[in-house]
Amino acid sequence: MVMVLATGISGCATGAKAPAIPRDRNEALAQANKFYADHEYYNAKSSLKQVLDKNPQDPVASKMMADILDKEIERQKEHLLPRAAEEMDDDEKQNEIKTWMERSRALFAAKQYDLALFAAEKVFLYDGESAIASELIDQIKAKALKEGKAETLFVHKMYKEEISDRLQQYRQQAEDLVTKGQFGQARFTVEKVLLLEPEDPQALTLYQRIVAQEEQMEGAGR
Repeated sequence: MVMVLATGISGCATGAKAPAIPRDRNEALAQANKFYADHEYYNAKSSLKQVLDKNPQDPVASKMMADILDKEIERQKEHLLPRAAEEMDDDEKQNEIKTWMERSRALFAAKQYDLALFAAEKVFLYDGESAIASELIDQIKAKALKEGKAETLFVHKMYKEEISDRLQQYRQQAEDLVTKGQFGQARFTVEKVLLLEPEDPQALTLYQRIVAQEEQMEGAGR
């Protein structure tokens, strides 16, 4: 499996120092704003996590997280050149690992256990013996089992097929929405695919078509 350029999704500068731990909500938000302005999206999300860990419903932090996701998706469509994991250096691989772990934890927190597991397993493309990914996978499976939602998590082949089917449904839904001229909904649906398969060529091509159509409509409305 190939992936888009690491710099296209992580937003974390190679060799950058970890941000200082903020003292309170306001400092965390200010810190996140600064990182966001500097296009350091991974660090911005790390700062926002300090707020969301205490209050997952915080409106300001939640809105900024959504904005960062939009920026990451924009970056993905700009970096269409496939690149195999074995071609990346250690820093690039670490950035990919951070991105997929962060994505998996967010899905886990939202109780989307199958998708969280899918994201966590992506880490093994860059580190086949990742202890942090293994630990998170164990947590996901344990929580899913406890809540009676583990039926697909322990049958690996079935699980993979289920995710593949879901992604294909999203692609088809997006195509149908584009045909109907519902570009905003189509873009949101394509983003669901890109969250789990950032290198998906069909989704990336469709995303570009949607953005082009939106820009054309915006220009015509002026």
